[in-house]
Amino acid sequence: MMRGGLDLPKPAYDQAVLPPDITELNSEQLAEMFTVLTGWADYMSSQLVQAQLAERDALRKSEFVESKALVRLTTGAPKGTTVSLIKAQIDIDPDIQDLRDKYEEKYAYRKILEMMLNNQERDITLVSREISRRSQTMGRRDSFIL
Repeated sequence: MMRGGLDLPKPAYDQAVLPPDITELNSEQLAEMFTVLTGWADYMSSQLVQAQLAERDALRKSEFVESKALVRLTTGAPKGTTVSLIKAQIDIDPDIQDLRDKYEEKYAYRKILEMMLNNQERDITLVSREISRRSQTMGRRDSFIL
């Protein structure tokens, strides 16, 4: 697994913020809005994939260390030691807590990226619908011209 991830460039332009009424945008502004939203969605998608891979790696590391601890504690445990006690010992191990915390950070970051990408895609859909609506309206007007 890559440690630093890919260094994908961010779009060269700021993220777009939709106005309250996109019908007020002229065609050029609407097309620009679509391009900006799409560029940022592409970038966020690449970041999301990297976050998913980092989350998976953190989970794998945490589970591996927990399994090693389970084997170690089970093998050396006095007779009559319960599985619940062994699991509790694993749960309070500072190294395992640290790995779990790292996993939770990766999980939270991935969830935030998913939310941001979903919002971006919803905005793209809205702009796309407005472009389609305008295209259909213009097409109807053109068909009535003799």
